[in-house]
Amino acid sequence: MNCHQIVELESSRPIMGMLRRLLFISLLISIVQSHKLAKRSTPSYRVEGCFQSAPGDGKSQNMGHSASNVRCQDICRDHGYILAATKGTMCHCRNIYPQGRKVADSQCRTRCRSWLSCNNAQECCGGSQAYTVSVVGNIDVAKQVLRRIAHKWQVSTHYRKHMRNFVNKPQFRHVEADWWRSFDVKGWSNCPDGTYMTGVWRNNNNQDNDGIHLIELAECKSAAAHLFSAGKGDQDCYKLNIWKTWDSKNWATCKAGYYMSGIYNTEGHRLHNIEEFHCCRPKSQHKSWGSCYNHDAWASLNDKGWTKCNNGYYMVGMYRNDCNNLWCIEEFKCCQMGSYNQDSYVDKPIITIKTMGTDGRLKECTMDAMDKTPESKTYSCKAVSSRQNILKLDAVEFKVEDKTQPTTAKPERVKNFKPVICSASNNAYTCTKTLKTAIQTTTSLVIGTGFQMGVSVSNTVGVSAEAFGVSASSEFSVQVSASTSFNVERTKSKTITVEDETKVDVKVPAHKQIMIDLLRKKVDIIYKWKGIFRLLGKYKLSWSNGDQTTQDITTVLSGTNRDMYAFGTWNYPGTDVLQVLVTDQYGNKKTECQHKTGSKKDCSVAGL
Repeated sequence: MNCHQIVELESSRPIMGMLRRLLFISLLISIVQSHKLAKRSTPSYRVEGCFQSAPGDGKSQNMGHSASNVRCQDICRDHGYILAATKGTMCHCRNIYPQGRKVADSQCRTRCRSWLSCNNAQECCGGSQAYTVSVVGNIDVAKQVLRRIAHKWQVSTHYRKHMRNFVNKPQFRHVEADWWRSFDVKGWSNCPDGTYMTGVWRNNNNQDNDGIHLIELAECKSAAAHLFSAGKGDQDCYKLNIWKTWDSKNWATCKAGYYMSGIYNTEGHRLHNIEEFHCCRPKSQHKSWGSCYNHDAWASLNDKGWTKCNNGYYMVGMYRNDCNNLWCIEEFKCCQMGSYNQDSYVDKPIITIKTMGTDGRLKECTMDAMDKTPESKTYSCKAVSSRQNILKLDAVEFKVEDKTQPTTAKPERVKNFKPVICSASNNAYTCTKTLKTAIQTTTSLVIGTGFQMGVSVSNTVGVSAEAFGVSASSEFSVQVSASTSFNVERTKSKTITVEDETKVDVKVPAHKQIMIDLLRKKVDIIYKWKGIFRLLGKYKLSWSNGDQTTQDITTVLSGTNRDMYAFGTWNYPGTDVLQVLVTDQYGNKKTECQHKTGSKKDCSVAGL
């Protein structure tokens, strides 16, 4: 009965001691260099080779004078792609391996930089009709997720509108500003910060001295609710100089989109003593008004009482007549506030996610939802201890992007097999021997593009069995299902042991001694695979006013926007071939009975 036994690779104690020393040295080096590496994920630098095309869609960028394969890898890794392809100074980022399109290295001879010669695919940046293709290393999953959510926030009006339902609108303020004393002397009379004038209250005309000092109160209101203005500190203001324009019959009006929030007067009580308006607008409003009208103040400002714009309208200017008394203010210009420009705190939340690294450590990462900088300047992370609302990567499928043709090595003696002897005899006879051996082969799972983040791989994850073949697919599935990390710094190897039994009958001539040995021809296949991982978990939006909401990641990202990709190679041995080698005492040799390992074989060998 054939028996396949899988055994984890083990090292001898001396090797383990050496590895511990190397690990300690590496740890010291990493501590010294940690400040240099903190801002980038683990690179790979491995070039796959020269290819005639770089299929699929993705990002393209001209690297200019900084062109190199490593620079292109940095660009593509930073944007979450698994492959980088250079062609001259152009960098192309892709998620599809150029299967079957590999060409000779000689077709990639374009210099990355004009002054520097190149001799191979690693040094050169593609060719006139070819690309140098590389893997990129570890992708910063947290940064990519935050960028995707931020992009959704920036481009989807419906998403932003829906999420505003989780934010409390600013409390509306209605204030009667006390100007009883401020208008009696030189200086400013202002509404409270974050509010705007909607009307004024005047006192009785005293002894025909109808001066501006009779303005005792101002009605001040906060911005319209649709602007989500935070009030204080959320204004764009300037001072309107009316020293000359209001010395005679004329309008004095803030520029478009601005509203009166204060008045400056010099000493004296005449209209010409009003010298400046304080004009402000909510920063969240476009520089334009809504609908406007001229409010008639001819009668109301003649007597004690209020003169106000209609409800929902704000003062933007006043019109005076030729005389110089308070009652000579004849009209207010009143306007509704203009349209929303998306520049309020409600449209500038902070996005937060939590992830767990391959070392088991938790981190919380944040980014401004409106961050549009190429390098994501507002992105930052910190260590946390809570596992609540953590984001995970769940493996969905593994696909073969490409594979090499089986390579068969030259025959070599089977390791640890001792040849058997058929002794010489005076008479010819048939020597029967049963040859038993254990053939060991090694598989290696190597990550070229991965994540410094823990992943979940179930034993039911999809594997493209057709491309792998049933046997290889089963073994690959076992190996990836046992993986909790797809970090480029980790390589997983296993040894497969196959028992083989061969019955050999050799016709031994008289007076000859025969030695029977086994030869092995190793067969290897290298698979290029892509792993598709899907995001599961939650993210949080928080606003400067203290409001926040936690949502399922599937409510903002769907389809391929939830997917992250890993890429690597899997060295899987094909079924090795064994041969029986018969040698006499004179060195004459004969090979017979070639067969696949693990299959019983009855072998008859005629004499030499």
